[in-house]
Amino acid sequence: MAIVKMKRVDIVGPVDAGRPLLQTLQEIAVLDPVALKDVEEAPAELTAKRMNVQRVLTALEQRRKELKKEAPEMSVRVDNHTAIATVERADKLLSRRSEMDSRLSQLTKEHSQLEPWGDFDPAELLALADKGTYLQVFVTTADKVEELDLSGLRWHVQIPLGKAKQVGIAALTLDEAPQIGIDPTPLPDRSLSAIKAEIDECEAQNAKDADEMGRLTANLLSVKRYDAHLQDRLRFAEVHAGFGGDDELFAMTGWCPVNRVDELQQAIKGQPLAVMLDDPADDEEPPIKLRNIALVRQFQPLLGAFNLPNYREYDPTLFIAPFMGIFFGFCLGDMGYGVVLTIVTLLALNRFELKGDAKLAVQWLFILGVCTVVVGGLTGNVFGVQYYNALGLSPDLALFRLTEDPKIFFYVSLGMGVVQLTLGLLIKWWAQMRQGKWQALLGTTGWVLVFPSIYVGVTYSIWWAFVAVLAAILVFAAPSPSVVRRLGGGAWALYNVIGLVGDVVSYARIFGLGLSSGIIAAVVNTIALSIVEGVGPIAGWPIAIVVMLIGHTFNFVMAMIGSVVHPARLQFLEFFGKFFEGGGRAYAPFGKLEGK
Repeated sequence: MAIVKMKRVDIVGPVDAGRPLLQTLQEIAVLDPVALKDVEEAPAELTAKRMNVQRVLTALEQRRKELKKEAPEMSVRVDNHTAIATVERADKLLSRRSEMDSRLSQLTKEHSQLEPWGDFDPAELLALADKGTYLQVFVTTADKVEELDLSGLRWHVQIPLGKAKQVGIAALTLDEAPQIGIDPTPLPDRSLSAIKAEIDECEAQNAKDADEMGRLTANLLSVKRYDAHLQDRLRFAEVHAGFGGDDELFAMTGWCPVNRVDELQQAIKGQPLAVMLDDPADDEEPPIKLRNIALVRQFQPLLGAFNLPNYREYDPTLFIAPFMGIFFGFCLGDMGYGVVLTIVTLLALNRFELKGDAKLAVQWLFILGVCTVVVGGLTGNVFGVQYYNALGLSPDLALFRLTEDPKIFFYVSLGMGVVQLTLGLLIKWWAQMRQGKWQALLGTTGWVLVFPSIYVGVTYSIWWAFVAVLAAILVFAAPSPSVVRRLGGGAWALYNVIGLVGDVVSYARIFGLGLSSGIIAAVVNTIALSIVEGVGPIAGWPIAIVVMLIGHTFNFVMAMIGSVVHPARLQFLEFFGKFFEGGGRAYAPFGKLEGK
């Protein structure tokens, strides 16, 4: 439960040994390389090829989702030759689909424009014009028809177009084309049936291509592997471009976990290389790799979403885990909701092939669900019902009654804030002691004793302890050889004592969220029961059940959001603000994606 120690690895060798070295490093995936010079852009041809593969991959995945159970069985043959052939064919299908869609858009527009003419042979219009008879169609809105000058027409008729407020006017004149004050629609050069036939042809081609694309999804695993292969080549080119050295020698550097240094040395043994190992210098920031037990590891995505610690800090995940679980349980505040969350996450883990951070996140929610079950049991709430009342048990079974005695819940929320903030200050105190920052340590000691001294003052009227604490903060909170700077910084630190008390008050949001979710759950039940009493049990219970399902679902979703967001805020702002600096970069070893 700590940050893994790193060794800086410097490697020097002849230029010809550079690529074999990278191939070895890519196989064992232990070294996180650091570029020794600015890396130029990746090879354009390789980048373009991967972009095309990603485009095809996205299209294949989307098509497979559309097919659902009708999707073909995945091919057991997974190789790059199959992938290349699949990408080439899928690329042609996608290009043709783009052309067909563009053509369909044009045809649809043309069909819409010619719709007022109806379906007939355009050559008939030319024959009429040769005989001195002109037919034209105009499109306008129904409210403007009366404003048009139709007196010069030999014949006209209104045509309903099926569009809001739009009408067509077919007009006929002799000797010259009709004019009514608005522009006519374009004269058709082919019939609607001809356009419709071409639309059908395009749609049929799209359907045929979609079927073929569906069959190609059987090779999805090959395409994914090929995409990983291209990523490996791009990463290889990037790392190689970051080598230092000259025409004869190359140099590279990187970071390796201490427990894998022997594996690295054994892998490159026998190659013409000079390898130097050293501990990180004070001004160096090695990458961060966290090492936690399985239970605590589920909370790492939450930390990663905020900020990784720097190399010389403690891994705060261990401290996040218990507080996040307890705070979440109090905010959601209902044993029944905890059971629902636990069941949903278990089903997700069993039915879906979750991997990486997604799997960790769902496992994390499962743990939070279990915490809610425990906390909800202690507070006595099950879907807004106090279980001890429903079962005729003693109320003393509950730690405190969430909605019946909210004052105790309020004090518990503030008490949890005092505990967590004090722990944050103690972590800072321990870090300063390890670093030998003795004057700053005395100032932090003052901060640690703020809450105990306030308690002693309020309970026993011994306020001199609180005054001594303030004096320690004033003198040692901002160590400096300059008395003016020391006292000025200390005075500002004294002002921040008010901020520390304000941070404690922030934990009242646990009380607010837990109380509100409990009250809303009880109100939903009350509304449902009042429906039963008003309508009668036969007609009332079906309605009441629907009301409870909708009401509790809404309350559950809203409470879930608040129960994640607000406890996380307490972790990252109030708690982390007491000791956490952050700014670490995740350990990213140079390795292969292909085949994994």
